[in-house]
Amino acid sequence: MEPTDEQLARWLESPSQEDIQELHVWLDKSPENLQKWESYHLLWQNSAKLASRIPLPDRGRIWSGIEAEIGEKKTFTIPAFFKYAAAAAVILTISLSVWLSISPKQEHYIAGNGPLEVWLSDSSRVVLKEGAELKVSKDYLEEERTVILEGDAFFEIKRNVQKPFLVQSESHFVKVLGTSFLVQSAKPEEATVSVFSGKVEFGVPSGQSSILTKDMSLTILGDQFIEKEKSANDLAWWTGELKYDNAPLSQFVADMAYNFGIVIKLSSDSLLGCRLTAKFEGLTPDEMVQAVAITFGSELQQSSKSTMLLEGGNCEKGGASW
Repeated sequence: MEPTDEQLARWLESPSQEDIQELHVWLDKSPENLQKWESYHLLWQNSAKLASRIPLPDRGRIWSGIEAEIGEKKTFTIPAFFKYAAAAAVILTISLSVWLSISPKQEHYIAGNGPLEVWLSDSSRVVLKEGAELKVSKDYLEEERTVILEGDAFFEIKRNVQKPFLVQSESHFVKVLGTSFLVQSAKPEEATVSVFSGKVEFGVPSGQSSILTKDMSLTILGDQFIEKEKSANDLAWWTGELKYDNAPLSQFVADMAYNFGIVIKLSSDSLLGCRLTAKFEGLTPDEMVQAVAITFGSELQQSSKSTMLLEGGNCEKGGASW
C-alpha cells in the first residue's frame, strides 16, 4: 500500500519517532519501496533549489488568514490533517516541477549518504558508491538498456543477447550482454573498469575500445590504455571487507582513502614499504586503522574526523587476521 499524502508530508518534513518506525515498516516491505523513498527524498532536497526560482506559499500567513476569517484565533486550532494535506500539496507541486526539470524520460538516483542499491526493471542490480549518480531511461527495456553514470558503481547485469547493456559516462562507455563489473569514473578524463565475471567492452566515444574478461582491469587515461591488476578491495566501500596477502602498507593507505575517505599519514615514509597480511571483516574503518597500528606497533592519533596519524612503529610484525 502506498503512503498517503499526509504520511509522506510527515516523513519528509518533521517525522516523529512513530513516523520513523512507520517509514521503516514500509521500506522493509519491498526493494521497490526503498527506491521510491530515495526518489521522494531527492525531490524533497531539490525543492530547496527550486524555491529560489518558484515562490512558495507563506504557510504561516495562510494559517493566520484562515484563523482571522473564523475569528477565534486564540481558541481555534487547525487540525493537523489539514496542515499535512496542505504540505503534501506543496510537496506534490514541487516534486512535479523538479521531476520535470530533471527529465520526463529518466529515473535519477543519487547515493547521497553511503552506498545505494538500485534494482532495474530487468532484475539487474547497480550499487552506487557514495556521491555517484545514475540516470535510467524510462523506456529502458523497450528500446535499449542504456544508463548514464557519474562516479563509481558496481553492476550485476542480467544477460540479454538481443539487448546489450550500455553504461555511458562523460567520456567513456562500457558495453556488456550480461556480467558483473565495477566502474570507477571519479574524473572525466579517467576511468577504470574491473571485471568480476563474464566479458565487457570498454572504450571511448572516438571508437577505440578493448575487450575485458573475468579478473581483468583496465584504466583509460586520455588516449592511454593501462592494464592493472583487479582488486576485490575496490568494493570495500560496499562489502566492508579488506584482504591483504603480503601487500605493502601503502596499498592499505590507498584503499582506506578510496573506500572510506580516510586519510592516513605516517610519521615515517619507510613504513609505506612494510608488508601486511591481514583480513579485515566486521570492523568499522576506524577499527581497521587501529588494527594496523597495533600490528606495526604504531601510536594512533586522530587529527581530524577523516585524517589519522600513525607515529613510530616498524615492519617486524606485519601479519594479522581481524
